Amino acid sequence: MKDKILSTLEVFEEFVASFFFVIGSVVCLIGIFMRYVMNHPLVWTNEVFELLMVTAIFIGFGIALKDDQHIKVDLIYEKMPKSIKKVFNIISNLLGAIFSIYLAVMGVEMVSVAHDQMSISIDLGIPLWITYLAMPIGMGLLGIYFVVKTYRAILGKDLEEETTINIENLF
Repeated sequence: MKDKILSTLEVFEEFVASFFFVIGSVVCLIGIFMRYVMNHPLVWTNEVFELLMVTAIFIGFGIALKDDQHIKVDLIYEKMPKSIKKVFNIISNLLGAIFSIYLAVMGVEMVSVAHDQMSISIDLGIPLWITYLAMPIGMGLLGIYFVVKTYRAILGKDLEEETTINIENLF
């Protein structure tokens, strides 16, 4: 049941991030075309592009963590024995979870303040609290993945997969 929920979340997350990224790219291309080819710039394209790309990036944080695509320097880590690696994995994932959840909570506060102040964007008049939702949602998803990775690190599952991946890469 847990795996089905996580896989459904992953598919939804990848769809939403990809959708925002593709639509953001199209909006950017429209803005470039209108500005430099038609010589009639559209003022709204920058604002919409930034909103879509920031949302795609925040949601993409969790995807990158799930797929182990975040930047890491593992020169010393690779030389450590498995027992020390396990401790480092638990600590680093736990710290990542705490930090992500903290940012999600701060994001909720930021959304709440923007909602209370009834702030709107300059070009389109979109309520800013809507645009700020990317942070708590993205950081919440990242926190979930860090918690899952912490649990897997406690069980030692990440180290087993790491060995398999390294062996496969050799051949």
